[in-house]
Amino acid sequence: MHKWRYHSLLIRDLSIADAKLNVEGERGWELVSVCLIDSNTARAYFKQPVEDETFAAVGMAEPALAGSTSPFGQ
Repeated sequence: MHKWRYHSLLIRDLSIADAKLNVEGERGWELVSVCLIDSNTARAYFKQPVEDETFAAVGMAEPALAGSTSPFGQ
């Protein structure tokens, strides 16, 4: 069974959304969902497989990426 970690990214200018999403993809994050907040703002949710089983078993969170937040308040 796969174990996953998650993070979200607030995109305040949708005209540059493609560039921001591509950067996350290059870092190994898979886009799961996008929620539109208003006409020019959205939050994108990503997942990534956990490679280290110790990380998954202990439930430790990796430090958040700059400018990102967890959808679960971590």
